[in-house]
Amino acid sequence: MTLKESYFYKRLAFKFVLTAVFFLTGISIYSQSVKGIVYGISENKKEPLDAAVVRWLGTTKGTITESNGTFELSLSGISDKRLMVSYSGYKSDTISVEDDSYLEITLEPNTTTTTIEVEDEKKSTYFGNENAKTEIITSQELVKDACCDLAGCFGRNSSVEVAVTDIITDSKELKILGLEGAYTQILIDNLPLMSGLNVKYGVSSIPGTLIDKITISKGSNSVLQGYESISGIMNVLLKDKDNSDMLLLNGFVNSILEKQLNLNLTHSLNKKWNSILTLHSVQKSNRVDENGDGFLDNPLITRYMAYNKWKFSNSKNKTEFNIAGRYWNEERIGGERNFDIKKEAGSSQNYGQTIKINSVEGYSRFGKQFSTTNGIKMYVNSSFYDQKSFYGITQYDAKQTSFSFSGFYEFEYIERGFLKTGLSYRYQKIDEDIKFNVQTNKTYAGNYIKKESIPGIFSESSISFLEDKGSLMTGIRFDNHNEHDLIITPRALLRYQPDEKIVLRASIGSGFRTVNLLSEYSNILASSRNIIIAEKLEPEKVLNYGADVIFYFSLGPASGSLNIDFYRTDFKNKIIPDYDIDPLKVIFANLEGKAFSNVFQSEASVTILRNVDLKLAYKFIDIQYEKNGMMFEQPFNSKHRVLTTFSYVPSSKSWSASAGLNWFGKQRLPSTASNPPEYQRPSVSEPYTLINMQVNKNFKYFELYAGVENLLDFRQDNPIISANDPFGPYFDTSFIWGPTKGREFYAGFRFLLK
Repeated sequence: MTLKESYFYKRLAFKFVLTAVFFLTGISIYSQSVKGIVYGISENKKEPLDAAVVRWLGTTKGTITESNGTFELSLSGISDKRLMVSYSGYKSDTISVEDDSYLEITLEPNTTTTTIEVEDEKKSTYFGNENAKTEIITSQELVKDACCDLAGCFGRNSSVEVAVTDIITDSKELKILGLEGAYTQILIDNLPLMSGLNVKYGVSSIPGTLIDKITISKGSNSVLQGYESISGIMNVLLKDKDNSDMLLLNGFVNSILEKQLNLNLTHSLNKKWNSILTLHSVQKSNRVDENGDGFLDNPLITRYMAYNKWKFSNSKNKTEFNIAGRYWNEERIGGERNFDIKKEAGSSQNYGQTIKINSVEGYSRFGKQFSTTNGIKMYVNSSFYDQKSFYGITQYDAKQTSFSFSGFYEFEYIERGFLKTGLSYRYQKIDEDIKFNVQTNKTYAGNYIKKESIPGIFSESSISFLEDKGSLMTGIRFDNHNEHDLIITPRALLRYQPDEKIVLRASIGSGFRTVNLLSEYSNILASSRNIIIAEKLEPEKVLNYGADVIFYFSLGPASGSLNIDFYRTDFKNKIIPDYDIDPLKVIFANLEGKAFSNVFQSEASVTILRNVDLKLAYKFIDIQYEKNGMMFEQPFNSKHRVLTTFSYVPSSKSWSASAGLNWFGKQRLPSTASNPPEYQRPSVSEPYTLINMQVNKNFKYFELYAGVENLLDFRQDNPIISANDPFGPYFDTSFIWGPTKGREFYAGFRFLLK
């Protein structure tokens, strides 16, 4: 950056700060509004209602609630201050509004209704009403699969792909828009607890029984969450006393005898304080080698996790406070069937991989409403992550310390226009150390330290127009990176709903991220490939833009939705591992040409007689990059994918059945042409199909479930190259394009007290 450019950006940031201070100290409220939240009672639990209708009695002026049940409605021109609140399947209610009041409205179920609406099924999975396209997966949807952990919650979802990145340790990544998991920003209770090193195994460390709902937003999103949102945001909302059973005990075992036990226990200290305690444990499976290559088909996992959250809520002074903490301890053992971790870790006797993790994290959220039109929110979190690992003879030890803070003030600055402006700070230190315990030709041993200190300021405006049929959210943030100077992130999201059956959206925005090379590509540490970093790796910079349309329909006994979207991501720089030049090396360098991804998706969901749910989705993913003036398809990517799901719940709700089918098309694979013939692999994978099925039986306080994954028993042939010579020059565990484990049965139970 030149001195002239630096002076320009500093002047721009200074003007922005002055503007924010002006808004904070000289607020002029042009019109007042009423705020509140709408709940519904379902199975004796109080849950926020998305898309509930809230309107002034005797008028056409109204709004619909957000995915978390909240709403804001202007008081301008209103003399009769009574609200009519309605939601399909619930009894409507009329509420009198007093000045400076925050409303908490609870609707009772209407047991006599026979009307079938699309909204009736939104309790399972549905699209929210945010400016960004947001899909919500609720806890009712999660029980239709095993969902032992966060990574297992997307078998029935077409927006998120779960990819195994390491055959031996079974590490996974969550991909949106076809891009690697590193481009997906994962939030826990709206906080960036999962970033850097702890993402790789962290996505498997959160039990499904602790998750209340998951929101998935594709493409560009709010600037409040930082500059790293590139392919989208996944927000994992954990349970608390208000949306959890008093007691939940869950047990699970599969056909290879991996065991899991989960406990949720809630407690109310008084009317304002309540808490939830979660305990989670996984115990190792049998040693299984069905393909006979001498390596375990799955790692031996031992995990312990404890989580505790306390919530304070005072509706009288409109204050809410949360504080939570989590401890996570895990060990994974993989490699040759006879590997002994006590005697052979890091040696060249039997090949083994071991992962030992200790992690502690805590976070807090605070919200305060000063009036119906303005309030503040603050978020703070900190974590420590310690990993000690062996990948054969390669010893990899890593530590990460993270801290972040974000706070903003929200107010109405014009009628139907709200502004959020605030400050943020993020600190993260990663210390990675690599050693080779036996003499080798690998050259990347050493200590790698990365330290980031990033203060930032941001502002985001949301304006409704055309009688609330349209809304526009624009935002910008300025972050000062300790190594990369000023980062400017603008974003804009448009939503238009001409009538209740059609919703149109468009978005555009930039993203920025720095690469954590060794953790993101740790599967390479397991192979005999030498890692070559050809030059200093610069940050990745992207522009993402896209559009989508949702059409809701009702045809006799059937109702549902049709969704079509398209998103494109253009990279100004992208770090792409080059496996093709030399099969004995993987080379990392900055992108010299262009790179992009195009993703098209269509999805139809239908509900028939409130008993049968059907879904059919198709996704096209085109990811390419330029090298030496030629365009190449990115390897390990299926261009064509199909998902179809089915679920049935009888009127008695005494049992249920569900099934899902995923079809993956061909993938380009890295070249192994220079390997000896016995270690060569095809340059294109074969297509394959995965089918999962599950049956649930419900009793008063008890639930039983059983199912099967990979029903067709499809497995990638010879996934480990040179498995017979794991310390030889051609050994490679990164050549993974399909499932490596065969058919797996499972069964479990849930004991619940409301």
